[in-house]
Amino acid sequence: MFFDNVQQGAPDVMYELKLRADGDTNPNKVDLGVGIYRNEQGLYHELKALKDAKDHLAATNPNHDYEVTTGNAEYLRNAARIVFGNSSNILESGRVASVQTISGTGSIHIALMFLSRSVQGLEKTVHYSPDTGRVDWNSVLEAVHGAAPDSIFILQACCHNPTAADFSQDQWKTLAKEMNDRRLFPLFDMAYQGLGNGLDEDVFGLRHFAQEGFELLACQTFSKSFGLYGERVGALHAICPTVQVASAVHDQLRFLIRSEFSSSPAYGARLVTTILSDPKRELIW
Repeated sequence: MFFDNVQQGAPDVMYELKLRADGDTNPNKVDLGVGIYRNEQGLYHELKALKDAKDHLAATNPNHDYEVTTGNAEYLRNAARIVFGNSSNILESGRVASVQTISGTGSIHIALMFLSRSVQGLEKTVHYSPDTGRVDWNSVLEAVHGAAPDSIFILQACCHNPTAADFSQDQWKTLAKEMNDRRLFPLFDMAYQGLGNGLDEDVFGLRHFAQEGFELLACQTFSKSFGLYGERVGALHAICPTVQVASAVHDQLRFLIRSEFSSSPAYGARLVTTILSDPKRELIW
């Protein structure tokens, strides 16, 4: 038959670990396998602002139309504001191209598809020293110094997963200078903004790179910070050198999204928009 030669896929380590945790009867166990905030009973914890937004949408019935390919425009304006800041000159310049994605993984997927035409290979670098429990700074700088111009570096903006070893502000500044001198490209992965030291503090590195004139890609998700894990709410932002280039990049991202998944889920983005478009709701969040 047609599917007779299909083999089993590779094991999912996280799924197997979750099964083991669920089957463990030790009353003192703590399951850190899946990144979800839960209450003392191990159940999903809903933010107050999110519950209010759900009630609001239920009352106003926004329907179930498809989003446009590039996503909810109001959601994207608010998402970009959270990343780059309320008074960002970069946003005012019109040089940022933003599209909605299927959470952070979808954002990274589209970002790497976009960059894949210039990527020649993948090299792994050392970020973490198990001896100190901190960033292996010398190894990071060695990787930067040994990289060819136009190499792409994937950087986690904060709450480094899985090591929790983040760069200090001085290290971010040094890294930006070294990468700028060598014409290297940063791709930022932001899954935990606001869950480390604060909304602004957690994106210090990204904003510093932006202020230093970098072109960059920023992959964003609201899964963790809004408790919208299963709604897959993400965005991809590109800082470009000119408004004209931003328009071209935006259109290329539209083309990729159309061929990959056509449009992103609407409900979660509407919840985020309901909260971030209302100062009182945003303050509660």
